[in-house]
Amino acid sequence: MINEGKVGCMVLGAWSYPQMKTAGANGDDIGYMPFPMTIGGKQYSPADEDYCFGINVSSPADNQTAALVFVKWMTEKSGYSFNEGGLPLAVGDENYPEVYDEFVANNVEFIANEPAAEGEEDLLNELNADSELMITANGNDKIQEIIEHASNKDKSFDDIMKEWNQKWSDAQEMDGVEVK
Repeated sequence: MINEGKVGCMVLGAWSYPQMKTAGANGDDIGYMPFPMTIGGKQYSPADEDYCFGINVSSPADNQTAALVFVKWMTEKSGYSFNEGGLPLAVGDENYPEVYDEFVANNVEFIANEPAAEGEEDLLNELNADSELMITANGNDKIQEIIEHASNKDKSFDDIMKEWNQKWSDAQEMDGVEVK
């Protein structure tokens, strides 16, 4: 639908870009951009690994060797990551697929997600619940709220964001989060 102009914007990963681009006659209209949020004027984007590539430590040594050879070929030689809109996998490789043109042009820094600190494994879920924003868990109600207020012209986007920021800050205080 995005390729047909029936959808204007979607929040998806880079894996979807090649699919959206080739889904119809309007592939040149499809772009991909970093999420428009900055910290101290600098823009960042997560660069997550594909959790599907792994070697079973419980498998026989011969199978582990075969798996290692396959994973090395898949990540270093096959072109899979490049062809599917992934980031370069080899350290120092700056040959990004076209999907990342906006990222490179705007000096977006890619960062790896780190596991939660000990004792904070459920913190995001707690903040989601305590703020009642549910950002990463069925946040469709919040999207609907923006649409309804825009349609009714009774609350600006900035006012909604101010309200949500306050709810998030209140939840952080309630949960003892120290923002550094």
